[in-house]
Amino acid sequence: MQHPSQSLGSVGRSTGQLLSTPAWSIRSLPDRGERVSLSQPCGSTLSTSSKWLNIFQYCRFLRILGHVMVLLVLGLVGLIYTAVVPMTYAPKLLSRNPLVIVGSVVVILIFTLVTFMCVWSYLAAVATDPGRVPVGWHPFEDEQQARTELERLSYSSIYFDRRDPRRPRYCKRCQGWKPERAHHCSVMGRCVLKMDHWCIWVVNCVGLLNYKAFLLFIFYAALGCLLAMLLLLRSVIDFFNNRLRGPSAPLIFVVSIFCFAFSISLAGFLIMHGQLLAANCTTIEMYEKDRLHPWPYNKGFRRNFEEVFGRTKFRWLLPYHTKEEKRQMLDSCLAGLATGSGGGGSSRGLGLGLGMAGGGAGVPLMAHPSTPFLSAAV
Repeated sequence: MQHPSQSLGSVGRSTGQLLSTPAWSIRSLPDRGERVSLSQPCGSTLSTSSKWLNIFQYCRFLRILGHVMVLLVLGLVGLIYTAVVPMTYAPKLLSRNPLVIVGSVVVILIFTLVTFMCVWSYLAAVATDPGRVPVGWHPFEDEQQARTELERLSYSSIYFDRRDPRRPRYCKRCQGWKPERAHHCSVMGRCVLKMDHWCIWVVNCVGLLNYKAFLLFIFYAALGCLLAMLLLLRSVIDFFNNRLRGPSAPLIFVVSIFCFAFSISLAGFLIMHGQLLAANCTTIEMYEKDRLHPWPYNKGFRRNFEEVFGRTKFRWLLPYHTKEEKRQMLDSCLAGLATGSGGGGSSRGLGLGLGMAGGGAGVPLMAHPSTPFLSAAV
């Protein structure tokens, strides 16, 4: 059993372990159908099977289907690029008109850059782990208090206001505590930090560490489809007027239809996530029946934006975070709002045993005075 004084400074070490763990190994973790032994420290488990059937484990076939979707996405990107560059604008480089040549070079360079950024963002969203809860993490001051609160959970039937995401929560599937805004992903078989949704297109759960890459993928994909639709418009008109012939004509027409449909759908998706970004809200939180008003995580548009994209402007359009940015994001997410500033503090020294889990003013959660400071919500 770890001594309480040793656990207080473990957040930094846990963060370092997260940053050094390959994304593929994290995403391949099996679901832990383990039962907690109340005679052992929090986070210690016994390898016993659960007596309840977990139907959500069958959702994991989506990961297999998702790998097919990755090939489909890359294939569509390659098809669109082929229709625009090799089939439409590359032949114009042989023109005798200098203006046509210069215009074609500019179009090819711009569209190639957008396509490259789209593929980079997509692969980053696929390969980046969304963020996991460190093994043995809990929001209490020491291990003993975590065990005490866990024991109270076994007989407690009164819980805190379920609308408040700042309440202490225990994941029954992972058999461990989870931070604010973390949710259990049935496909990945574990809890994900600041989970937004599981996306079959990226074969990954969108969460804390890959939300930026996901948003940039949507942005570059929408921009690329819009550019392709405009660049192929003249060819589509020639196709209907029977001036565009040859084996490439049907392909250019089909690609134009795809780009039109994708532009509309991606634009709507981008607008929705832009609104969520502006309010510092996730898709899961948006669809909750009852949410707190005002939303406690809304820090204003600029701070909400920087929380996802970082403070360095020249990296806003690049789909990655530096190691230091990831460390700060993990520390802030594990600490939550209970530290007052919402970032950088120790996630164990939150004072949750005092019955307070609000913002800087220490707003008490809505609960009966005798209620254990717990929530069993998954």
